[in-house]
Amino acid sequence: MDISAFSRRLSQRLVEFTWDEWAQMGLLATPHRQSPWAQDPEALIVFTLEVARAEPRLFDELLDWMLVNEALLSVRRLRAMCVDETDRSLLAAALAWLSRERPQARLGNGAKATPPATVHRLFHSVIHVSEPDEAFASAGWLRPTLSPSHKSQPPDPAAPINLAFRLRQILGVGIRAEVVRILLTVQAPWVNAQTLARSTGYAKRNVHDALAGLSAAGVVSAFTVGSEQRYAADRPAWEALLGSKPDELPVHRDWPQLLGVLRRILRWSEQPDLASMSDYLRASQARDLLEATSSDLAFVGIAAPSSTSPDGSWRDLEEVCERLLTAIGAAHAPVPQ
Repeated sequence: MDISAFSRRLSQRLVEFTWDEWAQMGLLATPHRQSPWAQDPEALIVFTLEVARAEPRLFDELLDWMLVNEALLSVRRLRAMCVDETDRSLLAAALAWLSRERPQARLGNGAKATPPATVHRLFHSVIHVSEPDEAFASAGWLRPTLSPSHKSQPPDPAAPINLAFRLRQILGVGIRAEVVRILLTVQAPWVNAQTLARSTGYAKRNVHDALAGLSAAGVVSAFTVGSEQRYAADRPAWEALLGSKPDELPVHRDWPQLLGVLRRILRWSEQPDLASMSDYLRASQARDLLEATSSDLAFVGIAAPSSTSPDGSWRDLEEVCERLLTAIGAAHAPVPQ
């Protein structure tokens, strides 16, 4: 496998997917499709902060969108979507910028962060920066000074992809809206609290509390199988409230896991020293990456292959990557061999 070609093509496909998603959610762009699923805003934001390092305009428009729509977002969930220190530092930079542009923003960082020991280049294509943005520099990222474009709009709550926002308008920005979103869109007839905790990014105890309240309100059904409590939404009642016809609710995707694994694969493929490694060492690292993400892959229904041949890990990684891209509707062309 040509690792450089793999990385470039994967980045391109993820950028195209991300543009299409945000174009349906209020960011200034023209969508090329109507997504059939309900998107997870916080999972997509953290994903975009990495993917858009290859597309500065997308990065800047995302921040503009966050500034316009910050009342609809959860900083707790944004932090829960981070899978590593790079995610956390990119998010910290975005929140620092929001705090500067709107000092009373709900998503602001609050306390002053300790200046980082090193500063990394944010955009892959921007080498020289004459006027660094102080908010990003405070979190360890070098980029040109950014002012909001004021082009973004609130998301259309009637669009299937924006079900999360519609539910937040009804139930508030919090755990109940996330639990109901999963229960309304998942294909399984019932869901347990552990699955909801992984899908929503909240602790299992908090999910139990939210389910108890929703069950008491009569909008979620609870029943016990063995020693396990299981839950289902009253779909006809919710469809009537949302103005949806039967079977018109969007479908479910496990966005925290899907986007988290794709983000890790992209970052791994962009390591500058991969090209100079031996085939054996690269294959070994690919195998380690698959093992590290196996739990999330299993959660989304993708079994990590386990080849025994020396170059098998490359083929395994390609196969997993294609299945992930298919799951998010981004499998328009094969990743180069």
